Amino acid sequence: MILLSDNDLIIKLAQCDLIGEALESLEATRKDCFVLSTIKYSLRLNDPDKSIARYVGSTQAFERINELLDTCQVLSEAPIEFDLLEHLNEIPSIDAGEQALFLHAKDNDSKAIDYRILTGDKRALRAICNYEQLEAFAFLRTKIVCLESCMMDMIDVVGFDQVNQKVIAAREQVGESKYDQVLRAAFGADRNKDHCLECLSNYSSDIRWLLSY
Repeated sequence: MILLSDNDLIIKLAQCDLIGEALESLEATRKDCFVLSTIKYSLRLNDPDKSIARYVGSTQAFERINELLDTCQVLSEAPIEFDLLEHLNEIPSIDAGEQALFLHAKDNDSKAIDYRILTGDKRALRAICNYEQLEAFAFLRTKIVCLESCMMDMIDVVGFDQVNQKVIAAREQVGESKYDQVLRAAFGADRNKDHCLECLSNYSSDIRWLLSY
């Protein structure tokens, strides 16, 4: 399995110390993970203080992201598929990094290589689901793993209590402005599994066409 991940979801999983559980739920290892070559620069990983303050939210997350990058693989330049690129250019919510991920996904699909895209950016996913020529993105259907579906998969594999405890711990470490609102709503000492799953499902309902559950 090839896992293509953007920065957003990597940060959130690292903040919660859930990278291992996420990979377990996908039956994958760190060597199966591919990241964009720009991640070190976009997260300013060469400047720990700036990276923590502006991007990753905690010292622990910074260390876990660097550990992941030491073991995963870096994507080469995305093959150009002009028809898909034309559609991507018509959707302003999709930035250059996401374009690269989708081009890699299309290439994997054309080669019958199994893959998943892990992404925390639902803005681009909503834009695709609302696109008039949705059939152009059929190759992504059931291949997307967002924060909510990833959390639900982990709960199914390792249990609600383990995931909830780690998310609660992360909230103590991560500055409030860097702590995800979905995690704040779904998890906590006063939350239970039923509430959590309902909340996660509701937050991802508008992109369900793309998701792997």
